[in-house]
Amino acid sequence: MLKAAVSLARPTFLATNSVAHDYGLYLRQEIFGTRGWQGMDAYDLFLAAFNLGERTVEIYNQISATEKIWLVHEEYSLTHAELPGGQTFDLGGVDEAAYCKALFDGLIASGKFDVSQTRLCIDITGILRPHLMFMILYLKRLGVRTVDMLYAEPKHYALKEKTPFSTGSIVDVRPVRGFEGSSSIRGGEDFLVIGMGYDDRLLSAVAENKDKAEKHQLFGLPSLRADMYQESVLRSRKAADELGDPNFSETHRSFAPANDPFGTASVLGEIIEPRLAQHASTSLILCPLGTKAQALGFALYYVFEGNPLGARIVFPFSEGYSPKTGTGLARAWLYRVEF
Repeated sequence: MLKAAVSLARPTFLATNSVAHDYGLYLRQEIFGTRGWQGMDAYDLFLAAFNLGERTVEIYNQISATEKIWLVHEEYSLTHAELPGGQTFDLGGVDEAAYCKALFDGLIASGKFDVSQTRLCIDITGILRPHLMFMILYLKRLGVRTVDMLYAEPKHYALKEKTPFSTGSIVDVRPVRGFEGSSSIRGGEDFLVIGMGYDDRLLSAVAENKDKAEKHQLFGLPSLRADMYQESVLRSRKAADELGDPNFSETHRSFAPANDPFGTASVLGEIIEPRLAQHASTSLILCPLGTKAQALGFALYYVFEGNPLGARIVFPFSEGYSPKTGTGLARAWLYRVEF
């Protein structure tokens, strides 16, 4: 198990001007699909979060790397017997910032991760969204230039639209560490963009917490599978009153591919730019509750464009999360993130 000292200091970003970013320049490549596995590069270091889904294990076994490390999230409540063999990193009782800083600082201290030379690959499929987003921020802060990220699509969710994702009580709705933004830059009416997912409990929690905000829903379309968009809509309708959208208004909806972080980041810009053009003092709030690929897109938008606008990313934190939500592996993607 890796261990490292943890520093909780967070960075501040003081830029006040945002420049549109061209997300079309990034590599997005299907590495598994109807043609089977495609040839992939070997890596120096591979990180993946373990859960009970077949797709995380299949990706882990398929990747060639000098060092492979399973990340263990206590929120999955895995038993000792369920934990995987091989090298693991486990740090309980801390938030997403402390967890990720301990992970990467420990890798650097042990010589397993050289920021300027190590070829790093991360499977984001099982990583919790707040941890995933902080990883992006911290890797950029460390000076990493390029990181490959993988995402595996399930064949379907276990119980379709009734699939539970979060478990236990929702303990807090707060900004993700490092993504606190600065509402004082604008200070006007709150405008909340929610990446729509299956978990109506989380949707309701963030909508109620930001009850006075104008809300815009970003759905995953095209969805991962043909029926998943409809399933997502069915779940979101349970939170219609909290979202302030009982009639499912077209004006409060946008769409971005569920498996494309770069497309998601681009659509966020398309939503926010005209909003600021009409209401320059708008206070921007983002909340990614869709796929992990879309959560990555939210983080990238913030890093490249949203932070200078004073945007913040909030998340409804639950006591736990289901260790298995999908079954099988339908497709897998590689996203090359370049800072």
